[in-house]
This record gives sequence, C-alpha cells and structure tokens, in this order.
Amino acid sequence: MFNLSTKQTVGIAVVFSLILWATRGQHVASMMSLPDATWAIAFMLGFLLSPILFLIVLAQAFVIDYLAMGSYLFNFAYAALIPAYLALWLAGRWLRQHFELQGFRIGQFVVALIGGVAICELISSGAFYFQKSNASLLGFAELFGTYFFGNLFFTLCYVAVASLAFYLVTETSKKKLA
Repeated sequence: MFNLSTKQTVGIAVVFSLILWATRGQHVASMMSLPDATWAIAFMLGFLLSPILFLIVLAQAFVIDYLAMGSYLFNFAYAALIPAYLALWLAGRWLRQHFELQGFRIGQFVVALIGGVAICELISSGAFYFQKSNASLLGFAELFGTYFFGNLFFTLCYVAVASLAFYLVTETSKKKLA
C-alpha cells in the first residue's frame, strides 16, 4: 500500500535510534522518566522497515546496555532478548502483510500487537526468571501478570504516537506533491 523513499526510511531509522537512546533501560530513561520504547520500536520496524534496520537497532540496544552494565549482560537470559524482540518484529511484519492486502483492520492490529507483546514477555521475562534457582511456574505466572499489562500499555502508547506522527508526515508530504 505504501512505499517509503530512501529519505523517509533514513528519517524513520534516525528517529527510532534517537528514541531508543533516550529511553533504553534505566540508563537515560530514568533521568527523563520515559519508559523503554524498545518493544514498540521492534514492532514498528517490522511494519515499516527492513530486517537490516532491525539488526542495526538490536546492535544499538546491545551497545547501550553494554555501556551501562558491562560484561554483566553476557548470560543466557540477555541472549533471549534476541528472539523476544524478533517476535515483535515478526508481529509487525505480519501486520504489514495483512495491511498491504486489506488495508487497516483494527482486529489484525490488536492480534499483532497483543500477540507480539505476549510472546516477547514470555521469552524475555521467562529467560530472566528461570535462570534463578528457586524459579517455579506459579512464580512466573505471577511475574508475567505483573509486567505484561504495563509493557503492553507502554508499547501501545508508543505505537499510537508513532502511527499518528507517521500519518501526519506522509499526509503532509502527499499535499506538497499535489
């Protein structure tokens, strides 16, 4: 349905990178009181941009975390963030495929976003939780319930703001061309 120009692709990638650096973890985000936008960025990259840009964003997230935590992040749980973020990227890509065929459908958006966030939460929280020696399924279910809805809410908020900004920018550029 839409094709992005090179200029638009670079602009989106730069904006996502700046948001990532401003919100990633508690490194900078705590100073600005911004929740982490990584999940929303992964989802939106799946919808808008190529896998290469997704890998660049993952690399930036790693650099940010490494600068903040050093070698403490080298463990199985941290490595599990790759498939967790990939689940969000794939959910965005799935939504893009359906968008191109049928246009925007709220039901497909809800399925993609909730499904992507749920899988991401299961993988990321599960990996960090089950590395503890006293981990249990009941404890994980409680942990999942504690964090899932907050992560879903903030992801939805970032996606909504980005979607509105994308719409306004593309509509403005269409009017300039007309």
